[in-house]
Amino acid sequence: MEYIMIFDTETTSLDKPFCYDVGYSIVNDESFEVALEKHFVVEQTWHNLPLFESAYYKEKRPLYIGLMRQHKTTMNKWGYIMREMARDIKNYNVEHAYAYNSGFDDKVFTFNCDWFKCMNPLDNVAIHDIWGYATQFITNTLPYKMFCEAHERYTDTGNYKGSAEVVYQYITNNPDFVEAHMGLYDSQIERKILEYCIKEYNAPLHQDYQTTRILPRLVPHPFTVKVNGDVIFEGEYIKKYNRNDVWNFTTT
Repeated sequence: MEYIMIFDTETTSLDKPFCYDVGYSIVNDESFEVALEKHFVVEQTWHNLPLFESAYYKEKRPLYIGLMRQHKTTMNKWGYIMREMARDIKNYNVEHAYAYNSGFDDKVFTFNCDWFKCMNPLDNVAIHDIWGYATQFITNTLPYKMFCEAHERYTDTGNYKGSAEVVYQYITNNPDFVEAHMGLYDSQIERKILEYCIKEYNAPLHQDYQTTRILPRLVPHPFTVKVNGDVIFEGEYIKKYNRNDVWNFTTT
């Protein structure tokens, strides 16, 4: 039995992702039983009010205050949080860590550790993307797309959503679930998504699957083909393109 880490961050922006929330779970890789969970608010970003106000989820500040008053979340400086995380990684001999859209969270750790000039506890840990697992085993399947159709889970551009929130709704058959967008709680649903892939599809751990970020939704459109005024075809198409001034249609 080995231990793996699932982690998540919340930041002020995407370009300069100053972190204000770090959450992680350490679980065994067989039963996925949780051995340790921790949740931190980053003191430097929290007390820099103009910076915190630039966060997309700034309205959650009262929720963090409530969690800290209940001692469910701890505020510490970034450097202390990194040392605490490094100790947990060492104590549980963690060699592999996971996150949904892990490339972003990896960027967050690199940026903040460089900014605050401290050790990055993930430097010697292999990081894998749970989104890749979701792509490989869930979001490209017909049942998932049927779920998105049934509950209108579409992006602004009309494609199917592949977010952790919607994937978790699907695997739990709970379309009313709303993601917290808080470090520890998001890492918990991401852990469940990874566990689902491992247990339902016998997916191997420590794999790096390609992530599909755009899930095209092919919507039928009616069209009619006429020759010399006579209708020779009526039906629906799902894709069309023009090549050398000739229209090509893909029908249902």
